[in-house]
Amino acid sequence: MFVYVSNRLSLDLLGTLKWRRDVPEEHLRTPADLALWSAGASLGIAVETDLAGLERVRVVREMLYRAITATRRGHELNAAEVAELNEVAAGPGLQMTLDRQGNVARGGTVDQLLTAVVRDAFELISEPALAKVKDCANDRCTRLYVDVSRAGNRRWCGMAECGNVAKVAAFRSRQKV
Repeated sequence: MFVYVSNRLSLDLLGTLKWRRDVPEEHLRTPADLALWSAGASLGIAVETDLAGLERVRVVREMLYRAITATRRGHELNAAEVAELNEVAAGPGLQMTLDRQGNVARGGTVDQLLTAVVRDAFELISEPALAKVKDCANDRCTRLYVDVSRAGNRRWCGMAECGNVAKVAAFRSRQKV
């Protein structure tokens, strides 16, 4: 259900709402969806929440999308949203514990998860990596990703979805000729 193709925690969260410019497709529909997403994300923890916490995640996700998009375009950010994102980033981080065998366990609340995601986005915005953030070449897709390909010519958020659709369409177009 979830794909982690963006090469950044924060961008993978942004990808949980697809097709923003078209008919949006929400992948975080229930609190259980957030637990599944967070378990599969780079942090590897299943964060449990209620409907209010899920809505908070969605709101912060969209503020981050607007902030990253505006920053990439050199536009000024919304002052109220900047204040809210700064407040989230100032929160406590995820809990980490070490046992005697050297195993690290992570855990935390939805607010701690949001703090980690927003801090990741802030790091991305402040790094040279922001120049490698790209939009998927699929006109409908609104996923962002960091292009870490050697040649820097990645076009699709992921081959399983957008890249494959484009390749099939190109193949069919060639077959009609």
